[in-house]
Amino acid sequence: MVTHHPFDLPKDHREGDLVAGRARIAMEALASGGVDVFLAGHLHVSHAAHTGKRYRIAGYKALVVSAETTLSLRAHGENNAFNVPRIEHPKGGLERYVWQPENGRFVPSATESFERRADGWMRIVDEELFRSD
Repeated sequence: MVTHHPFDLPKDHREGDLVAGRARIAMEALASGGVDVFLAGHLHVSHAAHTGKRYRIAGYKALVVSAETTLSLRAHGENNAFNVPRIEHPKGGLERYVWQPENGRFVPSATESFERRADGWMRIVDEELFRSD
């Protein structure tokens, strides 16, 4: 599901930046419908996590990803960037590309890996998911 306002926040962001009003009710309905990946952009910062801590819905942890600003001259504390989600069920990854003004192009900067388990998405730490060899 793609939304403007996110269903989760990085640390040090105000609750008012969440999807307005009834986020908990919406999340419960979306969980029952099987929605398990959320993409948002309102914050203009990179963030990826699962919904398990914020919403505590039994057996459910959706993956939430917030994107930076991709094509703007306005500074938001990060260089322009974009995310490329890659899902190869039950695993998934997020490749981040950052603008390098000195080279005039976007370059790969980070990869995060996740695995879809019985209760939802969890981050895979120190494991390469997508290898080029």
